[in-house]
Amino acid sequence: MPINLPDTVPIVSGTKMVPPDQKKVMLWAPPRSLSTAFERCLSTLMDQGRNITIFHEPFTTAYHLGPERQMKMPLEPLKFTVEESKYSYAWVKQHLEQDFPESEVVFAKDLGYSVSNRMQYLPEGFQHTFLIRKPEKVFRSFNTLLSKPLMRLTRIKLADVLPQGWVFQEMYELYQYITETLGQEVIIIDADDLIQYPEEVLEMYCEATGIPFSPNMTVWGKGKDDLKRWHLSKRLLFVNSVVGQYDRAFSTRGLTKPTHHSTHRPTEEDLTGDTQLAIEVSRPYYEKLYEKRLIPPSLSGGQREEDVCSEADDAGEEHSLLINAS
Repeated sequence: MPINLPDTVPIVSGTKMVPPDQKKVMLWAPPRSLSTAFERCLSTLMDQGRNITIFHEPFTTAYHLGPERQMKMPLEPLKFTVEESKYSYAWVKQHLEQDFPESEVVFAKDLGYSVSNRMQYLPEGFQHTFLIRKPEKVFRSFNTLLSKPLMRLTRIKLADVLPQGWVFQEMYELYQYITETLGQEVIIIDADDLIQYPEEVLEMYCEATGIPFSPNMTVWGKGKDDLKRWHLSKRLLFVNSVVGQYDRAFSTRGLTKPTHHSTHRPTEEDLTGDTQLAIEVSRPYYEKLYEKRLIPPSLSGGQREEDVCSEADDAGEEHSLLINAS
């Protein structure tokens, strides 16, 4: 008598079974692009009883703090305090490729430049996605971060912490590698769209990747709860917390559409030379990626909502985008 087998068979991992429809997704983004806020949106699935594993910037840790780090630490005395000796590129790849038999979704967020010159270490079995943001907003926000009192004392400049191609060139090269060498389509979303139409963008993203969607993804719990559940480098967390990289994302309780615009609009004269250069170099790469983004249904014809999120991020733009924890 013939035996009818199911169309999909769970993968055996030791004595446990990996779900046959498990989704593995990488999100690549520039810094200062609301990517950690987006990560927190997906983290809400844990609160809804979903089994999801989240990795926070493992390749970024390898790039800046690992034994094969590609950028010199701007503060050399901190080298032995924050160095992550186990975070080689091969270790990160192996760590991401391990079996997670309890997880419906394995999600990793990283900075797009972190695999520059190391793309052979991209983990197998992952769908690659991009979150992009206008270079003007990325670098003005970064400029604001470096202008904080503690950072001013260090005299660290953009060029000290970012790659030669100013992030967007490296992201576009990663896009080319994924599409041309790996033969995979890249799902792209834009931060302005996410800000203006958060539920629509999240639903589009989840539909494209197979990640479960919930309308409640825009409302978060406490930031410290997410940090306890994510796979991350405590040393990277320490460094970014000291410089204020996560101030908004972890002190807030959600993502919401902005309700007002700032009257302040910085001029070119307000920006440092390397900030202006970074914007100029990055703009063509951003535009190429922007053309390929998923377009929210509310954006008729895909027209850009100019300045839906004003340049107020120089004074903390995310304040107008995120619900205050209080």
